[in-house]
Amino acid sequence: MIQKPRGTQDLFLNNSKEWNAVEEKFRKVLNLFNYGEIITPMFESKELFVRGVGDSSDIVSKEMYEFTDRKGREYVLRPEGTAPTVRALIENKLYIQENLPYKTFYIGPIFRYERPQAGRYRQFNQLGVETFGIDSISHDVELISLGQSFLRELKINKDVIVEMNYLISGNERKEYELELKKYLNSFNDLCSDCEIRIKKNVLRVLDCKIDGNKFTEAPKMTLFASQENKERLNKTLDQIKQLGFEAKINFNLVRGLDYYTGLVFEFKNIKTDQAIIAGGSYNSLVEELGGPDLPASGFAIGIERIMMLLSDQEIKVADEDELDLFIIPLSDDAQFLTNKLLLEARTANLKVDTNWNIKNLKAGFKSAERMKSKNIVIIGENSINSDIYAIKDQNSGETKEMKFKDIVKYLKGEK
Repeated sequence: MIQKPRGTQDLFLNNSKEWNAVEEKFRKVLNLFNYGEIITPMFESKELFVRGVGDSSDIVSKEMYEFTDRKGREYVLRPEGTAPTVRALIENKLYIQENLPYKTFYIGPIFRYERPQAGRYRQFNQLGVETFGIDSISHDVELISLGQSFLRELKINKDVIVEMNYLISGNERKEYELELKKYLNSFNDLCSDCEIRIKKNVLRVLDCKIDGNKFTEAPKMTLFASQENKERLNKTLDQIKQLGFEAKINFNLVRGLDYYTGLVFEFKNIKTDQAIIAGGSYNSLVEELGGPDLPASGFAIGIERIMMLLSDQEIKVADEDELDLFIIPLSDDAQFLTNKLLLEARTANLKVDTNWNIKNLKAGFKSAERMKSKNIVIIGENSINSDIYAIKDQNSGETKEMKFKDIVKYLKGEK
């Protein structure tokens, strides 16, 4: 038997319904915040991620699915969604002044070759929110408010805290990196990845999945930040708290992608210590990929992790799946009339169905019950000859008789 690749999953029945309902909730909130959707290819040039994400990141150094096409061009299945969005922004000149601020989102599959575990797959799905052309405390607060709105809409906003930090740049960052290297060199038992990162991009060490919890005494980046940056971080924190969100500063929060600058944040589940939403500012990325100097910020949500949280908390998002009518055909002539009624009802936006394999009434009623139909109609020789059809309301148990032409009107509540 051929099986699905390791690190992937199949979604069907109630799982796929819940999945679609979660996406609908996301889109509802994004519409309220006036974000429009962007759809980019599932594979891109390898260079895009090497330049955009950084070759010192785990994503680029060891997690990308790479392939070469017939002309020798190097491509990868997209391992994250921000760099493709920036590429599309630049290529299609979406940065023109009349489009700014440009507020967009994407929903789609992401591919990373990493060890599968609970809530983490090699093909997973991500909602990403990106904003271009705004750089202010007010916008940062609104962005975090958007993330909180998602969780509130799904009723999983309890036991969640927002952690944040401010990533400095320029000479301030160089001074901080020197102090951080001195601190890290005091360890003699770091993993091989950390040894490489100390040389290539020392901030990545703080994000290490193996040794990250050792660095409790690491020098704090804010000690090297300008007074302006310190005030910005503190004001952002204060405003978020004033909106009623649990929040704190995490001085070791650096995120796993090299393009972040300025504010970075994560929504964490206090009980599991897992990040639910993660993002921040990446004010240099547009220019680094060949576009104009344009501030940018955003965040991403792993939909699989959201589904896991909903399951753990026994929260159902999808509406109860019910039929307006189930039809039980009991003859060859009845099957033609059943198709006629199905067409008329569906044209009237009613959810109706039948089971063409039904052989008797007992099987028909079982099918109607399994599909949770509100009403049942039996089409047999007697009803066809008399043009009188009995519609049974499954909730009240009441049965009403009517002509064939009146069935759809009755279901719609029309007299």
